[in-house]
Amino acid sequence: MSLDRQEKALREFKQIMADLLHLLRTSTRVELAYMCWVNHARQQFVWEANSTNLSNVMFQDRVSFEHHFLNDYKEINELTTLKIGEDVAKGKLGHYFNEVRAKHMLLVPFINKGETVAITVLEAIDEITIRQINDQLHAYNNALVNVLDTYLEIVDLHEQQKEWEEYEEALNSLDYRLHRVELLSKMLDEIQLFLPNGGACLLVPCNDNWNLVLTSKFSKKAPLIGLKMEDKSVAFDAIEKGTAVFNMHFNNNPKLISSVEKRVDGASFAVPLMIHDRRQAVVVTYDNDPLSYKDSTKHKISNLVRITSLAIQSVVKKAGMAEELFTENFGAIMTELWEATLESELQKIRSGKGKHTWFGLISPNDLSTIRTKFRLEELQNIQKDFVRFLNPSKHKQNGYIGFNSDYVYAFIIQSEDEQAVSAWMDSIRTKLAHGLKLSKGGTLDVSFKAGFTKLDVNDSNSYQVLTKAKKALSEVVKNEELELFEA
Repeated sequence: MSLDRQEKALREFKQIMADLLHLLRTSTRVELAYMCWVNHARQQFVWEANSTNLSNVMFQDRVSFEHHFLNDYKEINELTTLKIGEDVAKGKLGHYFNEVRAKHMLLVPFINKGETVAITVLEAIDEITIRQINDQLHAYNNALVNVLDTYLEIVDLHEQQKEWEEYEEALNSLDYRLHRVELLSKMLDEIQLFLPNGGACLLVPCNDNWNLVLTSKFSKKAPLIGLKMEDKSVAFDAIEKGTAVFNMHFNNNPKLISSVEKRVDGASFAVPLMIHDRRQAVVVTYDNDPLSYKDSTKHKISNLVRITSLAIQSVVKKAGMAEELFTENFGAIMTELWEATLESELQKIRSGKGKHTWFGLISPNDLSTIRTKFRLEELQNIQKDFVRFLNPSKHKQNGYIGFNSDYVYAFIIQSEDEQAVSAWMDSIRTKLAHGLKLSKGGTLDVSFKAGFTKLDVNDSNSYQVLTKAKKALSEVVKNEELELFEA
């Protein structure tokens, strides 16, 4: 519903309420009539309208319960008559700014779903006899119910119309001509709009694991990048079943992805992304408020994932499809995907919600010896072993290995520990003390050098981050004594 139409509907509703109150006052022949909403959430009376021919009456827009005489009657559920000066002190009638001539008062409650949501007050000099004005009160109450229901229904219908129009726009943004990573990023960001207190993240198979590789740019309390999926998690359940899975989280269970996550509250909805009947990824969504997951919301999320998968599938031939669609050479995450991860994390850092995130390049030392010692086919297998071995998950760190070029691999590590990259390299060095066991048999004596940088607000984009990492790697390669260098 457009802002102009919203304002018009509200303006007309308020005019009808004022007219109804005026008709009630004149038909009952009282001196003053006013109506206020009872806002229990904010502990306030909110004035809607008043009608009078008195010149010494003025109402505030809203008054706290404790500062108004109606506080004692805010939960009445039947007509109540009061005597002014006896049941209600004249000094409490703050809407008069001089003499109070009224002697009698009638309170008319408006009940909705068992709760008093509004009170209409009639004040008169002469005694108010309910029996004589019963028809007027009955007609007023019926009109009040009908006009309120109609207003709410109109607003709700227009809001639903806007909601589905926005959803259609979201579907249209998933253009099959986009690169698959662009499609995934758009999909996550569109899903994020449905989850004001949560977010959406993507897990793909890589480096012999399923790892979290991308989150929506404005996600709240997003799990750490590189988090390794564990059994009995929400993500695992969706992949195993091959269908969408909804969970309410009680007592911090089940976990979204891994047992190392912090507290999990609210609800989650996970949807596997199928390409040619193969589970190539899983989208895990979460929100602290379970009420965010209406049936329509789950329908939208499922459809966005389905449309994304079909868009990717339309340009990927089934016969030539690799076992893992989002990895490049040697099982490392494709370049476009780790670039998207950097862009997403930079956005979070700029908005003040980022985590400690490092990006770098790592390469085997004494590369010429390795190249002359093995045949081309063996070298291909060795690079797969390198990628598999370097995976931060195997060294108790959150992160993943991406492809940059032959023998030079990108890595992203995210952690609350400032020394996470150093700890990763220490673990690599320790495990290589007796050489790297190769998948095809044998052991290779090898060491690695890495240059890296920490993402910060001064990094404008992923290209700038990559440039800093390249300079850091160049420095460490030139210095024989260095193993790790931070730009």
